[in-house]
Amino acid sequence: MRKKLIAAALIFGLTSIQAPAAFATFPRVSLPFPQTVQFDQGTTTLVPPTSNSPGAWTATIADPTIATVRGLVVTVLKAGTTGVTYTQAASGEFVSVSRVSRLTVEKGTPKFGTWNPVTATLLSRTLKLTPPTSTSTGRWSYKTSDPKIATVSGDTITFLDAGTTTITAMQSATTNWLSGEVSTTLTVTSLPKTLGTFTNITIAKDSVSSLNFVNPTSNSPGAWTFTIANSNIATLVGRVLTPRSIGTTTITARQAASGGYGSSTLTMTLTILGATTAIGEFKDVTYNQSPTTTNTFSISAPSSNSPALWTFTSSDNSIATITTVQNTGAVRVFKPGRTTITASQAVSGNYSAASKTMTLTVSAAPTYAALEDLQRVVGDPAQTILPPASKSAGAWTYTSSDPEVVSVSGQKLTFGNAGSAVITLTQAANDFWLSGSTTFKVTILGTTPTVGTLSPVRVEVGQTLSAIANPVSNSTGKWRYSITDPAIAKVVNNAIVGVAVGTTTIVATQLPGGKYGQSNSVQAVLTVVPSTAKPTPAATPIPTASATPKPSATSAATRPVVKVTVKKKKRIIKVSVKGSIVKVLINGKVKKLGKNKVKPGANTVIVMVGTTVIFNKTYRIA
Repeated sequence: MRKKLIAAALIFGLTSIQAPAAFATFPRVSLPFPQTVQFDQGTTTLVPPTSNSPGAWTATIADPTIATVRGLVVTVLKAGTTGVTYTQAASGEFVSVSRVSRLTVEKGTPKFGTWNPVTATLLSRTLKLTPPTSTSTGRWSYKTSDPKIATVSGDTITFLDAGTTTITAMQSATTNWLSGEVSTTLTVTSLPKTLGTFTNITIAKDSVSSLNFVNPTSNSPGAWTFTIANSNIATLVGRVLTPRSIGTTTITARQAASGGYGSSTLTMTLTILGATTAIGEFKDVTYNQSPTTTNTFSISAPSSNSPALWTFTSSDNSIATITTVQNTGAVRVFKPGRTTITASQAVSGNYSAASKTMTLTVSAAPTYAALEDLQRVVGDPAQTILPPASKSAGAWTYTSSDPEVVSVSGQKLTFGNAGSAVITLTQAANDFWLSGSTTFKVTILGTTPTVGTLSPVRVEVGQTLSAIANPVSNSTGKWRYSITDPAIAKVVNNAIVGVAVGTTTIVATQLPGGKYGQSNSVQAVLTVVPSTAKPTPAATPIPTASATPKPSATSAATRPVVKVTVKKKKRIIKVSVKGSIVKVLINGKVKKLGKNKVKPGANTVIVMVGTTVIFNKTYRIA
């Protein structure tokens, strides 16, 4: 019983000693983060969880073959993953706590030493490679970038040709190291080599059926092989070349490496010609552009002994374009200028390609802004008139329709007598621009003359008064007359012609003359009296067969129909008459039926049947 009590007391005492103090607390500790290190780091310091306790942290590693730890400093031993226990010592009121995390040791990246470039002679044939130094113990293997220069077997490299290639050393991965690679250059040198020429060849397609190549000269014993770039031009079997079609291609001769000499490559150009294409004339063309047409036309291809189709091109499509339509060029014109038209034929049969050019010149008349008409007074100073703006560089010339009214010297207008004159500005043709012209009118106002009265006028029916007593005037201008009732009398070429018995009014106006302008009109009574009968000698009557009497040529039933058409801009008066043979007078001069060119101003047209006037009218043309 005593022993049991002592044992109970000891247990109670031990329990009392290990129990925490009445006021001890657990610190607030975060969860630790898993940590990763590389094998080639060697050592690293672990980062413990955060805590509000100041107690010191220590760590223990679950697998000491992966890493060892002292305090928080880890020494890496191999790659792998292990558990880590963080323990914080009790401190003050805080009790000791522990947290578990993970440590991963990854494979390291090997570090290589310098691997110097390698140089060897082709004659040495092989070389044993020595890899660079490495922190890894992985197995080495090798490769070459150009197996035509060298090949690799194990660590032995065999030289096949002179040249430069890249050698890559590859180290495999191990338990603790990743794989890696490093490169260097290998230069294989050849014995000095002397080569001959490989000359270009030009032959006609049908001149030879085939030809044999001869090896270029060389101090190397290497074998020669030949290849052709385009077998459509010619075929090449061994050394035998057979022409096939017209054209150009490249022949390559290659000598293999041999006896310490590297390989060599020579090239030459093979040209196979066809029969000469004979092309006919392709003449230059000049086309006048019009603002009122489509400005299209066609040109024909030149003659040729080749059957190949023709195609056409224009060197400047802003001036003209050309498209091919069955060996014909369809041209469309856009603006004045020059462009080169090329007609081309492709290779066809035994005929070579050919082409010919011509120059297309597109001409156009320049356009001008209208010049304003001028009105001046006699005595005004001379004035220079500049020509309108023009795209053409042609020289300008000025002309006056009446130099006494306006005279021209260069671009200067000198104002003379009263009246009007049309000034014509003409621009000469230049380059691809046609000649052009524009006009404006100058009116010179003069002093109004002083005129007297017009005396009454008397005329017989059918009588023509070529002159009457004009009023007194201080002007030298010509007088012009008009009749208020043309059924009584008419003015023909400024002469008074009696038409029928009666009275009417005659009006006289004096035209500008010298420094005087047009006068005021004056008028008087015009009386038409019957014509005076003229005695005719008696004649012995000649008996004639009785016939139906024919109507007079001037009777109303058979009166001719007169039609007058005036084109003022072209200054043309066209007279046509149906029903009789007539006589046409314009301004007193005999003219023809049909179109008559007239001068600016008043133009009086008279149509007569015999001595009878059947038409009398004045037309004013600018």
